[in-house]
Amino acid sequence: MVLFGRTPYLEALVGSRGISFMSFLCHYCFRRCPTFLISPIMAWIAMYLLPPDIELLNNWLNQESEVAFLAADGPDKWIAQSTRTISRDIGTQVAMRGHSFLRPDYVEYNLWHVPSGPLPLLTQGLTAGLIEDPWHGWTELQGGQNPRTPYFGAGHPGIIHLELKLYPGEEIPMSNFGWIGNHYRMIGSGADKSTEAFWKKLRSVIKKMATQIPRANHTGGKNEIFAFPAAYQEIKNGRSCAINP
Repeated sequence: MVLFGRTPYLEALVGSRGISFMSFLCHYCFRRCPTFLISPIMAWIAMYLLPPDIELLNNWLNQESEVAFLAADGPDKWIAQSTRTISRDIGTQVAMRGHSFLRPDYVEYNLWHVPSGPLPLLTQGLTAGLIEDPWHGWTELQGGQNPRTPYFGAGHPGIIHLELKLYPGEEIPMSNFGWIGNHYRMIGSGADKSTEAFWKKLRSVIKKMATQIPRANHTGGKNEIFAFPAAYQEIKNGRSCAINP
């Protein structure tokens, strides 16, 4: 059941609280439907990761020619990069727009699926044109409420969102990839076939890297969260893991 769509109003409301839309969506839906994981609204790949696992994932992303990190390059400036050292970015992103304090033990990115085509440059909620060359950077004319990622509207099918958490404490947090998919196909904003294929490839690669286990490793639960090797070993040894993002 579709509970709600991703609208500019909802995105602004969620962003004002300093969290990603994906985290809000998954938390909201899980509280009301514990079996919710991959919804008709947005595809999702949930993961348990520790620092060695993030490095493993990072190495694969850096070698994957189909995706690029869209990284901050100054105030309202962004640039596409084929490689990125994720460990250096963790804890360096601001928590909320208009504030200088940082989100510790956390990082998120918009990943551009390059074969999907050019990215839009927005102003006043409308497309002012296309970003001429993301590899040489661009200045955002209209930003979203989330200052940690570039804004392309309520949901762009060529963008895959990556959210990584390394919160201190005993419990291993839940990280994730999220993708809007074909939620907006009916209004002419469907995903390119190449991006659909890449999402399947991404899930297949992660399935080979990790072991699927139930949320919070509950006995008898559905195997739906991908525990990467270091995290899986800790979980097998009795370490707790999050039930929600």
